[in-house]
Amino acid sequence: MELLKLVIVDDEPILLQGLLSTYDWESMGFEVVGTAQSGEQAIQVIKKKRPHVVLTDIRMKQITGLMVMEEIQKEEIDCLFIVLSAYRDFEYAQQACDLGAFAYLLKPIEDDKLRETMLSAYRKCMEQLKNEAKYESWEKLLVKDATSFLQVVVQKYVHGGIELSRVKEVFETIGDVLKDGDRFITVCVDIDIAYKITNSLDYEAARIAVLKYLEDRISEVYFYWRFENHEGNCVFIIKTQDNTTVRELKKLLECAKREEQSPVIASISKPYKGIEGIKKSFEEAQQVFGLASISGASALAVPEEVEMKREKAYSDDSELLIINAVRKNNMQELKGAFVHFIYSLPKEEELQCQYIHKVMLRVELMIKDSYGMTDELKEKFQNYYSNLNHLNAAKAVDVCYKILGNAVESRISSASDETKYFKEYMSEAVAYIAEHLNDEDLSIVSVATHVYLNPVYFGRVFKNTFHMTFKKYLLQQRMEKAKRLLEEGNVSIGNICEQVGINNPSYFSHLFKQYTGKLPSEYKKEYEV
Repeated sequence: MELLKLVIVDDEPILLQGLLSTYDWESMGFEVVGTAQSGEQAIQVIKKKRPHVVLTDIRMKQITGLMVMEEIQKEEIDCLFIVLSAYRDFEYAQQACDLGAFAYLLKPIEDDKLRETMLSAYRKCMEQLKNEAKYESWEKLLVKDATSFLQVVVQKYVHGGIELSRVKEVFETIGDVLKDGDRFITVCVDIDIAYKITNSLDYEAARIAVLKYLEDRISEVYFYWRFENHEGNCVFIIKTQDNTTVRELKKLLECAKREEQSPVIASISKPYKGIEGIKKSFEEAQQVFGLASISGASALAVPEEVEMKREKAYSDDSELLIINAVRKNNMQELKGAFVHFIYSLPKEEELQCQYIHKVMLRVELMIKDSYGMTDELKEKFQNYYSNLNHLNAAKAVDVCYKILGNAVESRISSASDETKYFKEYMSEAVAYIAEHLNDEDLSIVSVATHVYLNPVYFGRVFKNTFHMTFKKYLLQQRMEKAKRLLEEGNVSIGNICEQVGINNPSYFSHLFKQYTGKLPSEYKKEYEV
């Protein structure tokens, strides 16, 4: 493991020595290259050593950890700050986060938490170093293979991964790429997704054949870059000075559809000038491709004289309502979402069917990624897809609603069986929580470990059982216990804090008021005789 440089700052010599000698910094990926016992000294050490990470106390005399951070930012020294604070310094910690601190740790430091934070900081620093190394190798790569490198740069640029100024630098370095009168047109192209559902065995072969056909024909006439967008669709960015290019590309796409006998879906942007035009043409083609996918257009182009509208004709919100209703296993919400969905559909029946098929595909993927996809439900989806061509819009709505209703019922049954099976586990967990409410470190991980369940799985079963998250349940139990102790009247606020595992009185008061609407002192007065 490559060791990164670490500077540790604390104005209490005993604590500083404890940090140095107690922890195995090398196992976390760090070499301690300097220490400081004051903010002023810390600034000098950081300037001299240029560490990757600084671990600093937040409250120090004269120059605080916050001041150190501000000064280092002014010096434009790039390093991560991890700040140490006690509960009383919570506001300082928030300010540190506002200044860009990587993390803050509460004193006394938990070994596991420190190790987790340092390893995370190590990964972050290594990622930055790798990115810097990539940029440093740009010039070498340009000399070796300018064409391939430029394609990578253009791809990252249109996807928002590189700033415009950087792209301009690359074009200037390479030279002879842009000429007066050059314009850029983007073509997005793929096989219709419905074909993938109904002809999964032939889909990939058809896709390869169509894309090869297009690349062979385009390369005969134009300079271009080809890559895939985030959705996996093929993108051609074409450079041209010919005013007939859009028309020629549209003919070419129609020929590809006819000769390869495949359902080609494509969009063509208007021509745009300059490096900015590369991105503008890409974004426009992306937007039009969404409309082309819905309408089944083999080559949907934007007329030269028409300004492309940024808003979509159809919103995905109605689809998300259905997906979320199924995800939450809520039949009432599903019914309302479906009504909303139907009223948002366009008038053309062909488009209606396209939208209905799309929402079914998205729901199926969501179920596969979560739980509840039984063999019976899987067969129903497959039967639906196999009969796509025989369903009109009205029948498709009816069939889809029934399938999704069955999906919700299946998921509810699955969750119910799961809850029954783990009933004893939940009883043991609840008893453990009640017994350890005074433990400040009580967490979903510690409780799940006690009952021998995976924390993520435990959290899901817990929520299905009690209809609330573990975090909300724990807070509820702590606040209810606090209420009982306040009603008894003979227990101090400090003692109550200890008994409910919230050792910071001000933070306890804040949570209590959120829960009851009253401060602990106000609540206590109501029960005084």
